[in-house]
Amino acid sequence: MLLIVHGFPSKAAALQFEWAWQNPHMSRHSSFAAVPFEDKRMLYGPSQNRLETKLVALCVMLTLPPFRFWPLELACPDVQMHLDIRSRALKHDVPKHVVIANSEISRTFEQAASNISYLGLPAEGELCGMCSDVLTESRPWGACGACFATWHLACLANRISPDVSHSLLLPTTAHCAQCQHQLTWGQAVRAFTLAK
Repeated sequence: MLLIVHGFPSKAAALQFEWAWQNPHMSRHSSFAAVPFEDKRMLYGPSQNRLETKLVALCVMLTLPPFRFWPLELACPDVQMHLDIRSRALKHDVPKHVVIANSEISRTFEQAASNISYLGLPAEGELCGMCSDVLTESRPWGACGACFATWHLACLANRISPDVSHSLLLPTTAHCAQCQHQLTWGQAVRAFTLAK
């Protein structure tokens, strides 16, 4: 069985996630109080190295801070495992922005590499699709991957409905102002932050 989790904000974050996933009984992220009651015996008991336990640990971790806010994607080449993880994700209320895909491993690596290209400088005179101000290098900006509309990241964040964003410091998802394509906040800022 093979499963790839990708989309981490940094290499250190990926290692932090991997360690917590392999050692849920010692991780401060999956502390005893944070884990749902019905999963405690499995995660902290003698069956920690079984595949079922690892999948439950994965789903539980995706619901805990800070992992629940990261723009993570799971790639499962095996159809049966993909269906199993999707059903477990529904049971554990894994956030909707976490993508669980049934895809080949080679395609996953190709897509991950192509999704994180630096946007470069905005074209001269290019306008924000939300506030109509000129985009500049000094003010963070992004572009929709579906329709290529451009916007300031602050304008995109302000457009998110207040009922979603009032409890979070950073949003988890946003919609393009022009085509309504849903993107994760991590995807929106990733191309801009690669230049730094």
